[in-house]
Amino acid sequence: MMKAICKFYDNCMRVITDSSKAEKKISMGIIEQTLKNNVMDKLLNMKFVDPNIPENEMRLYFDKIVDEIEEKFREMQISSASQQ
Repeated sequence: MMKAICKFYDNCMRVITDSSKAEKKISMGIIEQTLKNNVMDKLLNMKFVDPNIPENEMRLYFDKIVDEIEEKFREMQISSASQQ
């Protein structure tokens, strides 16, 4: 769970920092709007995962979230770069 939170934070900081040099800046508000219906909701709902499920299932669940975070931020950077 912490890995997913840290990955989200790191990607936010990277995207915001990289976009500060570009014409179209990406803010936390843009990130929240873009990721609201998928990544943000999954991050907020991680606390409701049943702690009694087997460890390998739990790792798989959180690894999928981490992969989705990386994918969505990659898409965000590509779309931001193409708009400039």
